Amino acid sequence: MAYRAAGAIAFAEQLVGRGRYGDGECWTLVEDAVVGAGGQSSRTLTRNFGIHSNYVWGRPVIAANAAPGDVLQFRGYSWTRSITRSSGPSTSALGPAITDCEPSQGRSHHSAIIVRVIRAGLVEVIEQNIPRGTIPRRTILAIIGGAQPPEDTVTNDMMGTYVTRRVTLDTVANPPSIYRPI
Repeated sequence: MAYRAAGAIAFAEQLVGRGRYGDGECWTLVEDAVVGAGGQSSRTLTRNFGIHSNYVWGRPVIAANAAPGDVLQFRGYSWTRSITRSSGPSTSALGPAITDCEPSQGRSHHSAIIVRVIRAGLVEVIEQNIPRGTIPRRTILAIIGGAQPPEDTVTNDMMGTYVTRRVTLDTVANPPSIYRPI
């Protein structure tokens, strides 16, 4: 039977918020989703399989081609998002920029399944055991770094037109390996 990404996603989605799955390990959720949907076990695809292995779930995929049903394998991953805002009466007269950083996300040795690609490099996953003991949940993660196009918000009031520009920068260290199950 060939791997059916939709089947793996449906399996993972029905677990979200319902309590710890299996032994509570991230690997268990992903392995059961992949194998249950016709994919090969990471036990047979990973050379020298063991608890500290970098699990292999299928064929490697580049981040730009990531798709729902693909598996992320993390090792020392971290993601920081910084958002810079500036405002002024026009785009040519924006005031000083203010930068805020959102809390960083990290994954030491972890596995998750992609359920939705939001845009190239930004995905929604289902995972468990991050932080330790967490039940299956949805999480949005950047898998590659880079800046998003600036977003301008224009407001008009009695004082005239006012523009606020927002620039978002994602910084990713040790991006995850991405696998398309086979």
